[in-house]
Amino acid sequence: MTAPPGSSTPRPVIQARRLSVHYRRRARHWWGRASEVRAVDQLDLNLHPGETLGIVGESGCGKSTLARALIGLVPVTRGSVEINGQDITRFNAAQWRALRRQVQFVFQDPLASLDPRMTVGQAITEPMMSLCPEWGAAERQRRMAELMERVGLSAALQNRYPHEFSGGQCQRVGIARALAVEPSILICDEPVSALDVSVQAQIVNLLRSLQRERGLSMLFIAHDLAVVRHLSDRIMVMYLGRVMEQAQTDALFESPRHPYTRALLASIPRPDRPLPTDEERLSGELPSAAMVHPGCVFASRCPIAEGLCSMQPPPVHRHRNGSAACHFIGGNAAMSSTVLSRPLGV
Repeated sequence: MTAPPGSSTPRPVIQARRLSVHYRRRARHWWGRASEVRAVDQLDLNLHPGETLGIVGESGCGKSTLARALIGLVPVTRGSVEINGQDITRFNAAQWRALRRQVQFVFQDPLASLDPRMTVGQAITEPMMSLCPEWGAAERQRRMAELMERVGLSAALQNRYPHEFSGGQCQRVGIARALAVEPSILICDEPVSALDVSVQAQIVNLLRSLQRERGLSMLFIAHDLAVVRHLSDRIMVMYLGRVMEQAQTDALFESPRHPYTRALLASIPRPDRPLPTDEERLSGELPSAAMVHPGCVFASRCPIAEGLCSMQPPPVHRHRNGSAACHFIGGNAAMSSTVLSRPLGV
């Protein structure tokens, strides 16, 4: 939902600017030095009303840390995060409680996210009791039964415990619980990665239907690019805590600009496509997030990197469908990109 230059766009429901989440890591030995792990580093992000923003990247790139920082589950080291115009980095407990009704979370492991001592009916009604005290017991029961039916579970199962359900059924319970207080923003942290392929499709279609039906703004994190493509309006590609590229979904899949994005897309197995070229193939491991990278964080694995890449941070190049951070994109006339000072997440 990136608007063309000069047009007006609604205010983002989530807006992060130069967001950083760093962790102190103790030294292994008494003579060693403590280090700092940069899980998320100087990241910019916008989520617009009614939009589904997909976030992709390798394991360890900071996707889950970003999601948890956006809802206050991990502290923000630097930068700002605004949800519906409120800066959450300065929130106290009472302010967070008021905001919880607007923002809800669907966790990666459906069974582990549910309390084994509570029935699924109790799990769905619990957030209503906490965040919507004006709803009486009868109203809560009615809404719980409606939600169970809406996510594809019979309301007659409300007295069963999580261990009596399959992984896909538990994830449906998790989605019903997240929607129980009628939020406007839903953050999904790899909600289908622990499920079978056939069940993944059911959950993704359910989320898509609910998003359209309720006008939700959704942040969808996954490592399965096919799932992200099916669900997202726009995609943001992360690497080692930073944004490499963001673009409208079709544009990113049809014409990826950043070398890392091209490598990710080339890794998707397809019988009608040749093997990845040298420029698309990555070598080596993801570098440590505790290292200081004065230049591009992707330089050590980039097939087209030069000396400049390791010494200077890449400029952000903006094009019609999105943005990318690379030293070499602006020099390619076919890409028709312009270096702008605006944040990459716009």
